[in-house]
Amino acid sequence: MIDSQTEQILQGIVRRESRSLLSYIGDAFPWTTASRSPTLATLNDAVKAESAAVSALGRFLVRRKLMPPLLGAYPAGFTALNFVALDYLLPRLIDEEHRTIAGLALDLANITDEAARAPVEALLRVKKKNLAVMEALVAPQPVPA
Repeated sequence: MIDSQTEQILQGIVRRESRSLLSYIGDAFPWTTASRSPTLATLNDAVKAESAAVSALGRFLVRRKLMPPLLGAYPAGFTALNFVALDYLLPRLIDEEHRTIAGLALDLANITDEAARAPVEALLRVKKKNLAVMEALVAPQPVPA
């Protein structure tokens, strides 16, 4: 049986991560040139990976017969990011990923149930991997000689 504090933490994680900036950008169609299409595809892969990890956490809640949270709408401020340049978005996504990783680590420290920790740890691993991928996308690329 999961205690009520852990249940609230897990529900908060699902809600927050389901309405994250990265999740929103997956549907926002960032603008980019044809030469940066692989970058956009890589970003879409990151969106899918995080979505799958959040869904796994939601399924964990359901298997434990716990109420999944109401997700609500995305923050209104995200609408200003529709159809903007990918190069403009990436630094913001990186900053947001740093912030959400820190929050998730704090949440994880307050979860004592080992079974409940596993899907949160999996989500944290995905987020850290995605952060590294996004940071590589904005790193200066060597110019061919």
